[in-house]
Amino acid sequence: MASPQVLRFVEVDSIEDRLSAPGIPDATVEEFYRFGALLFSEIQQRGSEVDRKLTNLLGWSIATLAFLLLKQPFAHVGNVASIAEITAGVFSLGCVALAAIAVKTRMWRAPSEADWFQKDLWDDPSSLKRYHLVSILATHQAQARNVKRKAECLWIIEIFMLITGIVILGLILFS
Repeated sequence: MASPQVLRFVEVDSIEDRLSAPGIPDATVEEFYRFGALLFSEIQQRGSEVDRKLTNLLGWSIATLAFLLLKQPFAHVGNVASIAEITAGVFSLGCVALAAIAVKTRMWRAPSEADWFQKDLWDDPSSLKRYHLVSILATHQAQARNVKRKAECLWIIEIFMLITGIVILGLILFS
């Protein structure tokens, strides 16, 4: 079984060469296609989940930053408290920036209509399916890289939010 969060990519060109070699049974191609569609769906769901979490943390980070900037709960003057507020503010601002960059809308690689209706393969359904399989593989790899990058940003944001929360809790408890 595959390990969680470990990406092990194959070389798309070598897979394309193997799929175009004579003697690969259509049943094998069908199984690759079926599993590829499953993986493609899974990476889209994972990407949506990571985006949802990033958006949620972006909102919390903005709220935390506003809370710190308004200084409603702590009306104190002191070097330690001021340093703590600045530290929490910097970490919170880092969360906002990182979450905004990670969740930024961008076009991901996706199969096109030119891939779907590959003009040279209309008369060869077996080759067309193999071509579609390679297209799904390349798209899956690109999306998996994007999701991995976003998940790494999410992990950093979670750590920053934890630090911010601890500092704010300390400010509330000791003010």
